[in-house]
Amino acid sequence: MTWTTTIDARPHVMGNMMMVTGTFLSDSGDTGGDIVLTNVLSSIVAAGANANAAGATDTEIDGTASATLTLVTGANLGGTWWALGNRS
Repeated sequence: MTWTTTIDARPHVMGNMMMVTGTFLSDSGDTGGDIVLTNVLSSIVAAGANANAAGATDTEIDGTASATLTLVTGANLGGTWWALGNRS
């Protein structure tokens, strides 16, 4: 089972807010995972994800872990994600 994610090297900064983007890939039957952004964000205000193919994607901001984005996807699905939050 493999869940991989990347974080783009150039985030967008707007005052004390930062927009972070990246990609995800869940293969071998995986249906999502966590993207830990604590090294760039202190908290997440809004987030989203888009799949590269038909399939369910759900984005959850983990309230128990600071600046962690949880993606729940259809099996074997890839796509892009974004998170807007307060800079750390």
